[in-house]
Amino acid sequence: MDESVKDASLKYRETFKVAEDLLIDGVLDPMPKDLCPDWSGQHIWSLKIGAYHDGEAYGGKTGESGEFRMSNVTDVERLCFESVGYFQTYIYKGMAHGSWNDATYSDGSSGMDRWLVNVKQNASRARRLAALEKKVGISWQPEQFWKTGEWLDQLTGPYIVKNHPGKTIFDLCPDPGWLDTHHAPAEEVEYIERKLKELGMEAGTHDVKQDSESKSVREH
Repeated sequence: MDESVKDASLKYRETFKVAEDLLIDGVLDPMPKDLCPDWSGQHIWSLKIGAYHDGEAYGGKTGESGEFRMSNVTDVERLCFESVGYFQTYIYKGMAHGSWNDATYSDGSSGMDRWLVNVKQNASRARRLAALEKKVGISWQPEQFWKTGEWLDQLTGPYIVKNHPGKTIFDLCPDPGWLDTHHAPAEEVEYIERKLKELGMEAGTHDVKQDSESKSVREH
């Protein structure tokens, strides 16, 4: 199971990196700013993880995460979501419960392989198209159906933008409860690092060790 989880994580990291590079280089089609506002009323990159991504390109404030989407998002981002949300989950559950078919050919590893190839193909086409548009001087404006529509207009994001301009869900819900899980990753990392420092410890790869003046908490 450990090897399967490691293999799946490497595949997802590679898939994710291809999508992230497209965002940083400005060739995602459409870019986050060209989409309907997300659940918080902002244009945060859907794959942004608050604890690890920070910078203007990702959108949102420090520590805020994006909204994993299955629709109204680029095909590359959707494939990334499905790779980790579905196929990687099948691998974990399949290996844990002895369902080898779910973990391999049926839903798991084979699916991650296909989606990794699809993401790379999409990225290659996007970069070639962007290069051609630049060469001939085309300034393409994304279609309006990415921003508005009968279904999209019913979502939280457009409602906030329309009725509370300049606000986000976090401004409107100071104590948002479960909504604050989008901030949790960064807060958890900060909390863990602060506690380790208070206890005079440092995190290792597979264990936690105290500083030179203290004893090891755990040895392997």
